Formats: sequence, C-alpha cells, structure tokens
Amino acid sequence: MCIQVPSTETGNALPHRLDFEWKTDNNTMDCGVVVMRHMDTWFGITIEKWDSGFLLDHTTKKACLTHLRKKYAVQLITSKVNKHRKRIMAEAVQHGKASGIGCN
Repeated sequence: MCIQVPSTETGNALPHRLDFEWKTDNNTMDCGVVVMRHMDTWFGITIEKWDSGFLLDHTTKKACLTHLRKKYAVQLITSKVNKHRKRIMAEAVQHGKASGIGCN
C-alpha cells in the first residue's frame, strides 16, 4: 500500500537522521544496497521493532551485502519493465558460453 502525502505537508519537513544499530561509517560503496534493503523491509514501524536483516558482525554483514547486491541486480535486470532486459540476458548467455559456464 502506498500512502501519498501532499507536498504541502512535506515541503517544510526537516529531515531526521536515525541512528541505526547496524550503520557503518566507513562503507561508502554499498549505500544503494542499504537503501534498497531499507525500502524492502520498512513498513512504517518504529526503529525499535524494525528488523532490516542486517547483522552487527562485520564479516556476516559483508556477506549479507554481497548477497543483497546480487539479489537486487537480478531483480533489476530481469524486471519486465527493464527495456534492456532481453539484450542483457542474451549478453549474459553469450558471456557464459564464452567462459565455459553452462548458462541457459
């Protein structure tokens, strides 16, 4: 469900930066993945009840980000609204054949 708020109600709103337990200060590469995960998991609940799925352990968080990067890339590439989908998929098959990877 999408709730649209008139711009007259948000025009003067001040941003409020939340202090996420899972935040990192030194990772500038994965901000898009983190934003997509936040959009994927936040349903209007309070931060205390929100489970983003990110774990606090650095190694586990890194593995999670790698998995999510692949997941979101596949979703974007294979989306029916992606006008480049067929070309990219055909190129992936050709790359797989050239690399000796069994890709159908």
